[in-house]
Amino acid sequence: MKSFLSLFLLVFLVSATLVAQHKVTGKVIDEMGDPVPGVNVIEKGNNVNGTITNIDGVYTLEAESGEASLTFSFIGFKQQEVAIAGQSVVNVTLISDITGLDEVVVTALGIKREKKALGYAVQDVKAEQLTQSGDANLVSSLQGKVAGVQINQAGTGVGGTSRIEIRGASSLSDNNSPLWIVDGVPFDDGNSRNGSEWGGTSRAGGAFDLNPEDIESVSVLKGPSAAALYGERGGNGVILVTTKKGTKGSGLGINYAGSVTISEAAYMLDLQEKYGQGTDGEYSNEAVSSWGPEMEGQMFESWTGETIPFEVQKDRLKDFTRTGVSQNHNISMHNGNDDGSYRVSVGKNMLEGIYEGHEVDKTSFDLRADYNINSWLNVDTKFSYFLTEGKERPEIGNYSYVSYFNTMPMNIRNQDLEPGYDIIEAKHVEKLYTTAGPNYRNPYFLQAQTTNEDTKNRFFGYAAANITITSDLKAKFKYGMDFFNFRATEGYLYSDNVDSSRRPSYRSEQSSFKEENYEFLLSYNKQLNEDFQLGLNVGANTMNRYERGLSTSSGKLSSEDDYFLEAGANIEAWEDITEQETRSIYGFGQLAYRGMLYLDLTARNDWSSTLTAQDADFDNSYFYPSVSLSGIVSEMIALPSWVSFAKLRGSWAKVGKATDPYQTSENYTLETWNYGYTIGNVPITQVFKDLKPELSTSWELGADVRLFNGRIGLDMTYYNEETKNQILEVEGVQSSGYPYRLINAGLIQNKGLEVMLSTVPIKTNDFKLGLDFNFAKNKGTLEELEDKNDPTALKEFTFGRSIWAVEGGKLGDIRGTIYVRDDQGRLVVGEDDGLPIRTESSDNVIGNMQADWTGSINLRADYKGIFLGALVSVQQGGDVVSLAEQGATSAGTAKRTLKDDRMSFFVDGVTADGSANHTITTAEDYFSHIATVDEEFVYDASHMKLKEVVLGYNIPQSFFNKIPNNPVKSARISFVGRNLLYFYKDTPYCTRCRSL
Repeated sequence: MKSFLSLFLLVFLVSATLVAQHKVTGKVIDEMGDPVPGVNVIEKGNNVNGTITNIDGVYTLEAESGEASLTFSFIGFKQQEVAIAGQSVVNVTLISDITGLDEVVVTALGIKREKKALGYAVQDVKAEQLTQSGDANLVSSLQGKVAGVQINQAGTGVGGTSRIEIRGASSLSDNNSPLWIVDGVPFDDGNSRNGSEWGGTSRAGGAFDLNPEDIESVSVLKGPSAAALYGERGGNGVILVTTKKGTKGSGLGINYAGSVTISEAAYMLDLQEKYGQGTDGEYSNEAVSSWGPEMEGQMFESWTGETIPFEVQKDRLKDFTRTGVSQNHNISMHNGNDDGSYRVSVGKNMLEGIYEGHEVDKTSFDLRADYNINSWLNVDTKFSYFLTEGKERPEIGNYSYVSYFNTMPMNIRNQDLEPGYDIIEAKHVEKLYTTAGPNYRNPYFLQAQTTNEDTKNRFFGYAAANITITSDLKAKFKYGMDFFNFRATEGYLYSDNVDSSRRPSYRSEQSSFKEENYEFLLSYNKQLNEDFQLGLNVGANTMNRYERGLSTSSGKLSSEDDYFLEAGANIEAWEDITEQETRSIYGFGQLAYRGMLYLDLTARNDWSSTLTAQDADFDNSYFYPSVSLSGIVSEMIALPSWVSFAKLRGSWAKVGKATDPYQTSENYTLETWNYGYTIGNVPITQVFKDLKPELSTSWELGADVRLFNGRIGLDMTYYNEETKNQILEVEGVQSSGYPYRLINAGLIQNKGLEVMLSTVPIKTNDFKLGLDFNFAKNKGTLEELEDKNDPTALKEFTFGRSIWAVEGGKLGDIRGTIYVRDDQGRLVVGEDDGLPIRTESSDNVIGNMQADWTGSINLRADYKGIFLGALVSVQQGGDVVSLAEQGATSAGTAKRTLKDDRMSFFVDGVTADGSANHTITTAEDYFSHIATVDEEFVYDASHMKLKEVVLGYNIPQSFFNKIPNNPVKSARISFVGRNLLYFYKDTPYCTRCRSL
């Protein structure tokens, strides 16, 4: 088993059998050399004489004689029988079994526990699953591998934002991101940048910095029961990352992992290839749309003044992009003896995007070491450094390269657009088939005009002292720190016709972040008697966070050659400083009965500075409890022989979600204004001094069953979570003088089902086939907003443009314009133009973002060292609106505009008085008109995608043995493909992944 199977909760146990004659001790380890706690050690033929290995894998047993034999058993390993043969020390190495159970998992506060003892759902992803695809982004490598975890990525390619939700959205203020913990220390996932439909670039959050090659496993704590010990920070679930470490007594080892990935643009909008530039079916080289004649090679004068064939230009966007070549390299060294171990690694990721100049480079260094100073003191340390550099991140949204190519007349040639500009009077002037405006741009000019780069230096680590007071009582002191400096610049190098008064321009951003955690934990573990084992833990934590940011803007620069701040005509600067502190105490206990029944209780109290008003004595103390019960049914009653393991579990918990600093006190700000004047700003939001954290209350029930010696495994969880006290900024009361006000309101309910099915249909000496299935169904509803008895209370809330939640309805309603229909559902058309009439209001529900269910299929096959893996992701239900196709339909470039070969027709509808429609319309008028109807562009987001394929070969050791003084112990080579194809989809472009 892997090194993460070590466990720190169980203690040294002593057999109650007193008739023994021969004392024997020993240590039980796994194949990686790590101790295995909790192993049953029983004298053969005397089942009442037995014990369990302690936290260090050590056992002591008095056998009836020195000629007896001992059996060693633990779920997930093959049972072993070893003869004592008169020895006083018997050490054993357990071999992993095929059951597929992750018997020891990482839980809250980084504590490792037996999975069978947990009363809540935890799902693990192993190192091999994370790294086999060669993806340098840990977040995207998790996609499709954990039931109930939804990951959506921006369409910018490498280094773009990833949005993670566990068991659905539970916050109206978009406070839905999980907490990241690395080796027991919070790891900030902020510093991301999200573009929108109106533009901007996309930059991944802090989790992107992590090097997947340094990770041993990832555990996802999905619900409040699993995350309750994290208090106000655990409301959205927790992602626990355990990094690799050295192995004691292993000796020196060196590992290298490398990969080269080639990426190309894919899944672009379907465009028509028949009609070109013009209007009303007539060619015009000044037209901005494709409502002209058929492109049949006629010789026309183009917008450049040349007479050229009038032909379709296929694959313009693909020709605009490039083949991105990315490289990942990692080398690590580990060593260890009986007293300590270390592991050090260096990683380098050179990632190329598909757009010219788009690159992201990651450099990582990781050192983890532990050492036994003496018999009672162990020191554990970690230091990590991350350097992440990005440049020329592409624009997204309606003003991206993709959008402009989608709406550009189909006959416009890339070669005429390149290089994007002409040099006129020593200035770069955009060259375009029409006058440049927000909706008509030359993508080549945009690529040359816009520039950006960013650099982040990050330091992360901890130092911990583990003290053994007695064999039952242990203490831990730990200090953890996460710190980074970030710098970024962006701007426009040249002027243009869109915003000539402010371009060229320069913007810069500098920020720093530091979070420190001081932690203490006292743990007592005792085998009370033959039946009961008790674990008690109390601890405390103080978290200090400091953030500082400085942003500047130049206004219009003096010339194209002066790309720096001081060359600006209207320099502005903004500085922001925030500090916060949370103090916590917590306790948790476990009571185990005969290894078959486990009761867990946890309690945490937080005192948060963000919920304390400066001028009031409101209580900022919040209590978060949980309770869980787990029973091993297969140990309690006799089950059929084909049932290897059966467990039932249940839990209840409360956790919270804190708010940003300074929300309970009015803040006045200063800023630089025109001509160097400093002005003061009064607050526009009325604070709520008794602001409370969002509070999630959850219960869940689950079952875990293994059949046929682990060949089939089924893990099911049903959960129900309610989140109240939503922290919302809403319209203020006019008499208050504030445009906005903060309130605690709202109740969101998420309930659903998660199913994980693992199977090994075929297993022979040479061939093994595994199939795993993940299924998750979640329904999120807004049960209430403000007081239902208040007639002025809110009844709906918007998440942003066109996305709403209505009291009593599902979260994520999509609103927009719709067709006007009569009582029979028929379209109502205008009497004069025969075109469908649409609503003036966009306040109409046209779909919902929530999927009916999501899932994945994971195939694993191994034949004599040749291995094959494939991951298929599935979504059923949910709606999306194609803004890209909406724009292309208006421009006449969308494939749907070929309807009836663009012949004039009668719209199937009736006039307002119910009469039949007798007014004919042209295709151009019709499609240009329906492009304003949002309802027309709603698609079912259901899809099935081949997300990942891996084919490789484990080179046999016999090959290396032929090499004199061979230092190589193992090697593998593999070929990987990602996002290769869709088995089905309804949308006219890439669904959900949106990645090119």
